[in-house]
Amino acid sequence: MGTNNLKTTSFVVCEKCGKKLIERKPNGIFHFIFGKPGENNSTAPVDLYIQGNLKIKCLRRSCGHWQVLTYLPNVFQSSENLEASDCEKKKN
Repeated sequence: MGTNNLKTTSFVVCEKCGKKLIERKPNGIFHFIFGKPGENNSTAPVDLYIQGNLKIKCLRRSCGHWQVLTYLPNVFQSSENLEASDCEKKKN
């Protein structure tokens, strides 16, 4: 469960089960595709480009783990790191 979830294939994976969640472009933008294209449609039903911070739930039914992703290039924060940073802010 490391903080660096960016693989060589540019996909962010679930910290808990390892399922691919979302693609990360080199410029930091997240690209999410969900669903299968229909017979007459050549694109997926859901195709999102997200610029900014993101909280995403694992799509695997047996997992359901929430993960927070930051927009800053190549920086990912796990829920453990977020809790630790919140504690340090309260101390100061």
